[in-house]
Amino acid sequence: MKKIKLLVFIGAISLGLLASGQVPQLIDYQGMARDGSGNPMANETISVRISILEGPLPGTMVYSEKHTPPTNAYGLFHLMIGDGNILFGTFNTINWASGNFYIQTEIDPAGGNAFVDMGKSKVATVPFAFYAASAGGGGSSPWQYNGSDIYYNAGNVAIGHDSPVELLHIHSAAQANALITSDQSYYIGDASGNSGLWMKESGADVAWLYWNPMSQAVFLYENNAQTMTWKDNNVGVNELDPLTRFFVVETGSAGTLGSEFGSIYSPLQTLSPAVAGFAENNTSNISYGLWGQSFSTGSDFSMGAFAHGGDADINNYGVYAVGEGSSSGYSIAVYGDNMGTASFNYAGYFVGDVNISGTLSKSGGSFKIDHPQDPANKYLVHSFVESPDMMNIYNGNVVTGADGMATVELPSYFESLNIDFRYQLTVMGQFAQAIVKDEISGNSFTIQTDKPNVKVSWQVTGVRNDPWAQQNRIEAEVEKQSVEKGRYLHPGLYGKSADKGMLSGVPREENLHRQPGPEKERDPRMEPIQK
Repeated sequence: MKKIKLLVFIGAISLGLLASGQVPQLIDYQGMARDGSGNPMANETISVRISILEGPLPGTMVYSEKHTPPTNAYGLFHLMIGDGNILFGTFNTINWASGNFYIQTEIDPAGGNAFVDMGKSKVATVPFAFYAASAGGGGSSPWQYNGSDIYYNAGNVAIGHDSPVELLHIHSAAQANALITSDQSYYIGDASGNSGLWMKESGADVAWLYWNPMSQAVFLYENNAQTMTWKDNNVGVNELDPLTRFFVVETGSAGTLGSEFGSIYSPLQTLSPAVAGFAENNTSNISYGLWGQSFSTGSDFSMGAFAHGGDADINNYGVYAVGEGSSSGYSIAVYGDNMGTASFNYAGYFVGDVNISGTLSKSGGSFKIDHPQDPANKYLVHSFVESPDMMNIYNGNVVTGADGMATVELPSYFESLNIDFRYQLTVMGQFAQAIVKDEISGNSFTIQTDKPNVKVSWQVTGVRNDPWAQQNRIEAEVEKQSVEKGRYLHPGLYGKSADKGMLSGVPREENLHRQPGPEKERDPRMEPIQK
């Protein structure tokens, strides 16, 4: 079957007064017929069947007529509804007062009776004009013609009310503000059946927002590229089939200068974040650039945020955080707060090596491994050795010679790294005396025993003296800062309530758990109105 496309212009009612004072009820109808490739059907005689349907859709036919108008060189044709070859009903007896009518247009491009349904159009203005004319009104239309086009440029146009503030202002408290339907695509090169809005600027296509029946999705094209998708209540950016409520793909981007994002780390480098969140100048108690929350009782794993970084030429980060604060409180790049009541609860858990370029402060420390003698059922745990000094420990065993002398060689960096040396010697296997005959010099020291061939266990400690240690000495007793005074790292151990803890984290109640909120009444504006 030959595919055709149709542009329709329903013009003003012909209200020329007859000598009898009667008003002939005719509708000026113009259309543009194009073939399936979008080319005008020029200088042809076509058949057009016009039917008036009383709503709601699919509607009841109250009148039908046939016309055989010729098309001009641009595919334009013209007819007067109410003046054709009547097929059903009487045009002049239609009760236009109800205002709920549709015009169904069918065309046979060969001029016969093999009609193709071109769709139905809501008729609103024309019936009311007829109704006004039958009541003794009438008047001329404010619309003007420019060839096959009609226009109105004397002010704004309102639909559904009488106070337009824009060129086209649609408003209704009872139903959807606009309904767009199409039996054929008007987006060249796309599949048929799409309905939507086509946007141009200075005559050039810039955007196209449409519903695609095949995909059952709403798509947004911008500058000849499909940029957004709304499907199954999921929104995709640069993604045709979004898998989540908000799915963003950033690929092949040259990025944006870091200075545009206000980045202090890479102002001259280009950044390509798929999602950027900014929270600035807020007056709330807590402000987030990005908020993630997951509470799923039926899931094996529940994560408020998941980050994965890889395949970079230099460095890869799963999470990169910067704390930049200047208040009297804390500036923390990463803060972990355990609120769990599971069998095992951790504020942080790392699998792999952890590097800290700075000072690690802790309430306690240990190593924890599978117990060598029962690795399947037990752990082996040892505490760290603590000291108020930045102490390094070196030890070993040595046997003195026939002269009772032994030299202990220390690492070549020993004296560059350490100061304030301390010694311990223990004789093993026999009663003997041992002394440090010569203290450390040239990264070695000498042990002497009062007997030959004595085994001696030795231990040497030193205090770090490298440049970093010189600038970051550990203070054994530290006065709490003003924001910390009266507060405790572990308030419960001192009989204090949890609110006496440190303010380094976001204030919260102990064992606070998210409770499901009350079910909200559905907003009636979200319910679609069937057309």
